[in-house]
Order: sequence, then structure tokens, then C-alpha cells
Amino acid sequence: MSAATLPSPVRAITSTLSARTAPPVPPASQSYEPLARAVLRRRLLYDILPLSTLPLWLSTIFWKMWNAGGIPASSVWSALLLPILPSTLVMSTLVWAFGVLPIIVLRKSQLTARPTPSSSPSQRVKVAFSKPHTLRALTLYILTSILTSASHIVSGRIFESPSHGSYHFRVFHKSRKHPYHLNGSFLFLFMAQVTLAMSFHFRSILLDRMAVRWRHGQGQSPKVDPLIGLFRRVLSISVTTSVFAAATFAAYLVAFGLMRAIALPLLFQVPLVSHILRPFFGHFVRGRWSVVLLWRNRALVWQAFLLCLTTAGGWEFAEGLFDDKVQEPLTVASHTADPLLTLISGITNSDPYYAHFSYMELRNLADDGSASASARRTTMFGDQKHSPTLWATLVRAALLTLGMDYQIVLRRGAPPPPLASPPPQQKAGGPAAPATPLIRKPVFRNTPSSPLHSVVESLAADGAVTQALTHSLDTTVSHLPDLFKSTASSPAPVTAVQKTVATVKAAKPTRLAKLYIPSDLIPEKARTACWAVGQWWSRPRASRLADNVVPNRETDILIAEVLSRLVCMSLTEDRYGVVQRDIPRILEAFLAFLTAVEDARREIAISDDADDTAQAVDIYSRAADAMKEGVARIVQTFGPRLAGFRFPHHIAQKLQAFADY
Repeated sequence: MSAATLPSPVRAITSTLSARTAPPVPPASQSYEPLARAVLRRRLLYDILPLSTLPLWLSTIFWKMWNAGGIPASSVWSALLLPILPSTLVMSTLVWAFGVLPIIVLRKSQLTARPTPSSSPSQRVKVAFSKPHTLRALTLYILTSILTSASHIVSGRIFESPSHGSYHFRVFHKSRKHPYHLNGSFLFLFMAQVTLAMSFHFRSILLDRMAVRWRHGQGQSPKVDPLIGLFRRVLSISVTTSVFAAATFAAYLVAFGLMRAIALPLLFQVPLVSHILRPFFGHFVRGRWSVVLLWRNRALVWQAFLLCLTTAGGWEFAEGLFDDKVQEPLTVASHTADPLLTLISGITNSDPYYAHFSYMELRNLADDGSASASARRTTMFGDQKHSPTLWATLVRAALLTLGMDYQIVLRRGAPPPPLASPPPQQKAGGPAAPATPLIRKPVFRNTPSSPLHSVVESLAADGAVTQALTHSLDTTVSHLPDLFKSTASSPAPVTAVQKTVATVKAAKPTRLAKLYIPSDLIPEKARTACWAVGQWWSRPRASRLADNVVPNRETDILIAEVLSRLVCMSLTEDRYGVVQRDIPRILEAFLAFLTAVEDARREIAISDDADDTAQAVDIYSRAADAMKEGVARIVQTFGPRLAGFRFPHHIAQKLQAFADY
């Protein structure tokens, strides 16, 4: 046959059908988190940073008037132009950049959604200082206070009026004989600022300001005009800052007086230390310290207090503004092609801060009764484009978060127990070695020993003579009356000595011996005050214990609202009954969390502080009420249809109580 008559080869028919696996929900780091970060970055650049310059601008105006001699020394025209002068704007910007901007950057870098687990102020401070960033934050506060003081001194030298007699804050005195004598005014001002920085950081630790304080859903006041809200904020911060600065400065005056009158003279009694300190501080011990010295330098004291007041006001305003802006709701999903996919991806975020914002948007979607929202929910319930589906991903992430918080409630806020180490694996070896009998007899030939060696061996501790004497003593003691057994027996004195040694070891101090001060030398009021301060410092608070038990209650409340509302909407919007299959485990999770929270609420110890107890009850009640409302919403919507589900006996009893109610 010729090549032209050969049949063409058989080919398979190509098909466009292929087994394609559905893609999973994209991670939050690729979909939701970049959008949320962009919104938060915009808030930082346009809402927080510009407004945080307001108190610094006002304080710059005040200090320029101070350096010019006050309002009487300036004309009306200069007073009106002073706020908009380029020098005023530049100086306020520099002070803000040195004194406030580092604090805002610190807050942004250390922001967390989980509060610090603690039950008392002492425990909170202990936990805070166990973290390395606490010391870095303290260093930053001190550095910003020093830079603020330096900018204040520089601006005073630049804008000071010749007729205004102000303090010149030089580092050293102008003295040829003692060129290294430090200026007392300089030390007083800078030490006041450093004390303020330490106190402000200590207050921030007690307030746990690094953690986000969610305020939505807590009975917020209705929206007001932004100017009215700003005026309220300025008024509240002014009162808080004034009280804090006055208390801190008063404590600083007392500490400075004690250091100047007692500590410094004692240090000069030490030979080597006196030789080091005398060239710098020798002139301070010449005059006697008294309150009259403060009165003579009242202008310096007043100026230092006002500087502390303006510095603390700038910090407090910036921190309060930051606290408000970082907890405001976000709306980012509506600007994407698939809002549902973006939101469900957001709740899978490992950072609870961004997951909280996702649940807030989901709550709004679940509560929306518009036609567009209903179409989105229907699409979510019938999703087949992803594996696992959108609803399965949502339920799994929500119940997983609720389950982890449920375990925290069961442990009453305690950390999880350490994981048990696996048992050591036995190495697979060859056959066991044959057992060899242990020879307990001499293996060498007996050699006759010398008579001297035999005598020494017999008189040894385990020799024949010693054993014979011990046996005879025991035999003799057994025949003695009971009255003489205590004197003839030898173990008793040894036991008494051992007890004495054990008592001495137990009484040995751990590191430092406690300083004993007779109570008669301390006044009764002072003892009462010290006892009250110690009790306040170490006494556990019921509200903080409640914070430890339900630390993520705001997210748990949102989860209860989202799941219950979506389940209720699925009665008419779920075409395939996908949601109904998860109703039993959703109700079981709600009721288990409710039971655990109610048990914790019953364990609240009634203390003398009624406000603290009421606050703890409110914390537990908000979490419990959210679970109750979620269960009641589902029971009310489905009603008799719940009889078609199978529940455990204890869950069915609780559901029956909800149905009867």
C-alpha cells in the first residue's frame, strides 16, 4: 500500500472539563489586613498627628509670653500676632517633634489587643517590667522630657526680653575658682522633668495603656459636634493633667528636699565618693536646706511646675487621642470586589486586633435588612467557589475563638498548663546481652594478713569489735527500765542536733535581713497610712480578676451577635440548609460559655469597695447577656423547628428553659 492510502492515526477527543479544586479563602495578610492598615495609617497622618500639635502650639504661645514679660509687657497687636508668627509655628513644631511624636510612635509599635493579665497594681507593674519594651519605653519618656526641657531653655534664651528677670539655666556656674560647679536651677528643672517622665510612665503601666480599650457597645453617648467633643476632651484632659502634675511635683519637692538635706551630706562622708562629687556638688552642702530656700526661689519653682504641666498636657492629649482613634470601627470591605470574601478572610487573622474589626463589619452585614445585604448573605450561604466554603470558614474561625476564650474562663484567667513532654523513645538495639551472675566472693587468692592489720580492721567503724560493742549495747538497753533508756540510747542526741540544724536552716534569711524598726517609734497615723497604701498596692481587685477571666469579651460579644443573626437570617435566605447543620454546635458553644461565665460571676468575693465589685459584675454580665441574647434570638426564630435537632441532655434542658421563657 502506498503512503497516500494509509489511514490517519486515531487521536483522543480533547475536553475542556478538568478536575479543579476550589481555592481556599485567602489569608488576611493578603486581603483584609492591608486595607485596614491603610485606613489606620490615614487616621494617624490626618487625625492623630495634626491634632496632637494643638497643646504644644498653645504652650509655645504661653512660654513666649512668659519670656517676653507676660501679658502686661506686650501690646494687643503683638498678642494677636503671636500665635501665627513663623517663630511660634517653628518652635511648636520642634517641641512636638522632640516631645510628643516619639510617644505616638511608641504607642503605635507597642499596641496590643490583649490586656495585661494582673489582679493588683503590684502584679501589673511586675508583669510590665518583665517585658523588655517597658524599660525601652521608660528610657524614651525620660529622653523626651530632657529634650523638652532643652528646647524650653533654648527658646527662653532666644525670645527672652532684656527687662524680664528670668533664670538662666546654664549647666555650670560662671566661676573661675570652681568651674565645674553645677547650676542648681538647671538640676532642679531637669530632675523635675525626669521625675515627671517616670511618674507618667508608671501611670501608663497602671492604666495598661498599651492595650486597646474598646468602647463601642458600652452605652456610648450620642454623636455630638466635633468641636463640642474636642472642647470636652480638652476640659477633661486639663483637669486630669493638673491634678497629676500637682501631685507629682509635690512629691518631687519632698524627695528633692530629702536628697538635698540628708542624702547628699551623707554621701560626702564617704571618702572616695566625696572626692568624686565635691568638684560638682561641693557648693550645695555649704548652705542649710530649708523651706525658706524654696520661697526665695519661688519663681524657679513656679516655672518648673508650669513646664511639667505643659509637658504632661501634651503627652496626655496625644495618648488620649490615640486611644480614641485606634478603637473606632473600620469600613474597608465595601470598597473591594467581594466584600464577603474580604470580611471572612479578616476574621481568620492571627492578630485579634484586626479580627475584631472584621467581626464589627460582619455584625453590620448580619443586621442589615436591605435587599443588597440579603443578596450577599444568600451568596455566602450557598457558596461553592471556595473549599472550605465561606460559611464553613466563618463558623470554624468564630467557634475556635470562642472555644479558646471559653478555656480561659474555665481556668479563671490562669495561663495554660505546660505541655507534657513525650516519653523518651527506647533505642532499638540488637539482642539482649546474656545475663552474667554477679560474683560476691573474693576472686583473688586469700593471702594471710599481718597481725597489726587484723587489729586495725577489727577496731574500724565496721569491724568485729565495733559491731560486738553495738550489739551488746542494744541488748543491755533492751533490759533497762524505761527511765534510763533515754540516757543510754545514742540516736536521741543526734536527732535533737538534726532538728536544731533544720530549725537554723529554716530561719536563715533568703537574701537580705529585714530591717526591724520598733513600732513605738512610728506614729499611729503613719502606720495606718502605710498599711492602707500597702493594702491598696497588693490587694487583688475583683474587676481586674474579671478582666483576666474574660479578656476578649468584646470580640466574644461580636461573635455571639454575628452567628446568632446570621443563623436567624438563614431561615429564609439559606436555600440548601447549610447553616442549619451547624445550629446544634453553635447553641452548645453559646450555652457552655454562658454557664462558665455565670459560674465565675458567682465566685466574685464581695469586698469593701462597692464600685470595684459592681464593675466586676458588669464585666461578667455583659459577656453573659450577649450569649443569652444570642440563644434567645435563635430559639425565638426557629421555635418548634429545634425539635428536629439532636442535643445533649443538659443542653436540651437549658434550651427548654429558654423556650418556656
